[in-house]
Amino acid sequence: MFLKMVGTIARFSLLFLPVVAIATAVNCGDSGNGGTAGTSGTAGAVGSAGRGGTTGTAGTSGGTAGTGGAAVKDCTVAVATATDVNILDWTGASGTTAPAFGGYMAGTYGGGTYEYPGPAQGSPCDPTMHLCPNFDGQNWHITGRVHNYSGFGIYLTSKTDASLFTGLSFDIQGTFTATGAGDGGVAAASVTMSVTDAPHEVDTAHTADSRMTCGMCAPANGSEYDGTCATPFKVINLTATATPTVVKWLDLTGGRRPPSFTGESPNPMQLTAIAFSLPWTGTGAAEYNVDITIDNLKYTTN
Repeated sequence: MFLKMVGTIARFSLLFLPVVAIATAVNCGDSGNGGTAGTSGTAGAVGSAGRGGTTGTAGTSGGTAGTGGAAVKDCTVAVATATDVNILDWTGASGTTAPAFGGYMAGTYGGGTYEYPGPAQGSPCDPTMHLCPNFDGQNWHITGRVHNYSGFGIYLTSKTDASLFTGLSFDIQGTFTATGAGDGGVAAASVTMSVTDAPHEVDTAHTADSRMTCGMCAPANGSEYDGTCATPFKVINLTATATPTVVKWLDLTGGRRPPSFTGESPNPMQLTAIAFSLPWTGTGAAEYNVDITIDNLKYTTN
């Protein structure tokens, strides 16, 4: 079952970047200074360059998330400084337009949010089919129906060095409600948080769709879905009230890479994505509606 989840989150691959002007070819080597930039992703088998992309298949724990979309992913290293400690609190945001943080120029620190499955570029978001964001409450409010592999996350414009910080903190709340469709009961409300780094992300040569990534992990059996490249993760239980949550880099475990590295945490000097996936066991599983709110996303310093 773990390998199945690993495979599904690896197919997260073409969804991440919204339409951003990152057209410069960049480096993608082990140190972030060799190779060419690419389009990896953390969710969506199809993935347009827009927010949410089209319906995709993502996974739950321990997968190889990645970042990307139709826009180019910058694999040079951008350093988050002390002034970047507050990532997003959504103050001043409204409607469905997702605010971003930092910059969009090649090699600069920055990023934004995404949800999947989402509508095709330019189409309205349908909460009976998609996960839809709203920012009217000065926070990140996500509602919609889980009927496939689904989730949301933070894309990073460049490979990011966040080693100045010890992890992430945020306020989160959420509820799951049965729809009556599918078989079995609805899972307890939770999300699986994964932080992708270059050492655990599959390399370009082994992607199933020939996309380019910032990854350095060569799967032992030659397939990105064989489970030997896996992203560090942590399961976070949700409640109906906002809960301050701290996740240190060392709290995220389960990272795997050949030949024998297992149970690893992410390398905060080479981060490529932050993802939250929702429980889903596959075709025929019980569908459910979600109502999730995140606020006060920031780095931790102790």
